[in-house]
Amino acid sequence: MALVALGVLSSIVTQGFEDMAEAEAERQELEAEKQRLESEIETLEDTLEALENNPEAVESMARKELRYVRPGETVVIIATPTPVPLPISETEPEPTPILRLPE
Repeated sequence: MALVALGVLSSIVTQGFEDMAEAEAERQELEAEKQRLESEIETLEDTLEALENNPEAVESMARKELRYVRPGETVVIIATPTPVPLPISETEPEPTPILRLPE
């Protein structure tokens, strides 16, 4: 009986240590996530303050996020053609591109 009781007690203690280790790992993950979110909040608060007090920041964000341009500005879009992918196997035909840019 003593051996059975000792085995059960050992199992309970071992499971308790495993649970504590898992809880500590989760706590560390949550702490890291908390730090990341606090940093993101600080960045967003700085951005909000700049947008409230600085017209140049508003213009910069409008240009970046909304792709606004001033009247009279010329927009240049540089497109890089994508090479035609190789066929999956030698027995399959080469795919036909919808649009091919002149080379």
